[in-house]
Order: sequence, then structure tokens, then C-alpha cells
Amino acid sequence: MNHQVKAYQGRRYLHITGSDSPIQREQDAIDIIALCLEHDTNAVLLDGGVLSDDFVRLRTGLAGAVLQKFVNYNIKAAAVIREGLQFPERYREMVAEYRNGNTFRVFTDQDEAVGWLLAP
Repeated sequence: MNHQVKAYQGRRYLHITGSDSPIQREQDAIDIIALCLEHDTNAVLLDGGVLSDDFVRLRTGLAGAVLQKFVNYNIKAAAVIREGLQFPERYREMVAEYRNGNTFRVFTDQDEAVGWLLAP
């Protein structure tokens, strides 16, 4: 999984990039959590390309399993997707529900995502 450790206003976050290694299984969440622990951060920025088809198809259970792992380990995650990208209705409903929480959100603007991710 391609990643970089970045900093913004003195706070570090993990930036997961590359569509060649999308989040395809629950183990990928564990790998991301391990990277967070290794780099002493609990904030993850996900490029939209790392969200596999199974992640956005809620019937697979992958999104729920990954996001629950993040909650269990106090990992805050933001995904940045291209504007106009279409997702299944159920996935859009899940994203809308998470918008009220402080665990996972989807953005079209990376700066906005980082700002939310690192907000106190």
C-alpha cells in the first residue's frame, strides 16, 4: 500500500495513495492501523482510488468492517474522491450518516479533507 506521512500545522497524518492497491479486504484496514501506530498518528487521508468496488458495494460488508476497525483503534479517516464520481445509493446513504460523526467523511477537496481530519 502506497503511503506518505505528511504534516499540516504541526500534526501528522498518513496519506494512502495509488489505485494499484485498493482496500480489498479487512486485513488492509489492519495494515493501515499498523502504519498509523508506526508513524504515531491516528489520522488517515485516503485517495478515492484506494476504495475498491467491494468497499463501495455495502452488501460485501467490507466498508463496515474497515470502518469499525478504524473506530476500534480511534483512527479518523477522510476519503477524497473526484467530483461527479457516481457511487451506489446505499454507499451514498452510509456516507451521509457518517457525515454527522467524527470518524469518517468523504470530500472532493483535499485541503478541506485535511482540515477536517486534523481539526482538534
